[in-house]
Order: sequence, then C-alpha cells, then structure tokens
Amino acid sequence: MGSPQAVRTRSAGSIAIVVVLFALLAAMLVAAAPAKAAAAKVVSGDTQLTIPKAQVSFLTTKNVAILPVSPVSFRFQWEPGVSWWFRLPQASGGTFDFTAKTGTLYHDGKLRFVNVSTTTNQNLLMGGLRVVFTKANSIALSSALGTAPATRAVVLAATNTPKYTKEGKTIRIEGIQFKLTDAGAFALKTVLGVDLVTTTLFADTDLQFKIK
Repeated sequence: MGSPQAVRTRSAGSIAIVVVLFALLAAMLVAAAPAKAAAAKVVSGDTQLTIPKAQVSFLTTKNVAILPVSPVSFRFQWEPGVSWWFRLPQASGGTFDFTAKTGTLYHDGKLRFVNVSTTTNQNLLMGGLRVVFTKANSIALSSALGTAPATRAVVLAATNTPKYTKEGKTIRIEGIQFKLTDAGAFALKTVLGVDLVTTTLFADTDLQFKIK
C-alpha cells in the first residue's frame, strides 16, 4: 500500500499533472477562439435622407418646412411627386463594424424644422446628427435639439434590415426606413406646435462611406 509519505507524494504529483493539463486546455481554447473584429474608423462619407412625397405632402399640410444648415445640402424632385433630398457629410470620429453591423457615424451640419405659418420664427434646430447602429435592424438617428444647452434625443428610428454591401474599403447601406420617434414628435410639438405622426415612413436613408 505504501507509506503515508509515498501516498502524499503521488497525490501531489497527480494534482500537479491535472493543473498542467487544465492550463494547456485553457490555452488551446483561447487560441482556437475566433478573434473579435475591431470596428474600423470611418474616413469620409455621406448620408442621404430622402423625405418621400407622402411625407412631404403631410408636412406641407402642417406648414412645416425642413431647411439645411451648411454643409448639409438640399435638392428636391418633382416627378413622381415632390421629394426632398438632404445630403449630410459625415464627420471624422465615426466607426463601423461590418461583420457585427454596429457603429456610430457622425455628421457635419444641421437640419432646421420651421413652422412657416407663424410670424414668431418658431423653429427647431437639430445638430450633432449621429446614425447609431446597435445591430443590423436596429438603427437610430439622434440629435442635439435646440441651441446650447441642447438636449440629445433619438428623433428617428428604424427596425427594418437595409441592404449592406462592402467593396474594398467602401461600405454602402441602402434603404433605412426611418420613422419619427415619440421623443422627436414631442420636441416638434413643443417647439412648433404641430402634431406629427410616428407610424409612417419619415425618411428613406442611404449611406456610403470609406473606412480606414
């Protein structure tokens, strides 16, 4: 059977072997685990908000206009129907993980919502625009509302899955179906005195940008 000292020596040796094997197994598992892709930095790009003709007609009945603040640019299309197009240049500092479909894209310029029926210059400035992806079909557009001290809120949100494509360092995201959020509708109601719906398409949005 062996002396107690011999038994203790064999037990200690067995424990040491188990510890070594466990450490080796843990190291193998870590090595086999796929590396988590880091989000790539956004170098440059543009975001296009298309306000469709149905929404333009509705905003017109509410006497609401949307005006660009440089460097945001604006154009409109008459046929078929009147659509408003806003081009928002993307600012530095954004990141995007194409595999996970997550990231934040920052923008230069602002949008100004105006109640054109009043003579008191009722308008709401939306600056610091950010498009935030938490997953492929969970996308938000947040904004700093008003002037300093501005309050940040998510004003538009989308739950559809747009088309994601990547060619080299260029990423395109097409067909984000943004709707006005309750927070966005509340802000516009508070400042402009108009009620806007949150159940219809507000902006069909496309993005194109280059990553580092």
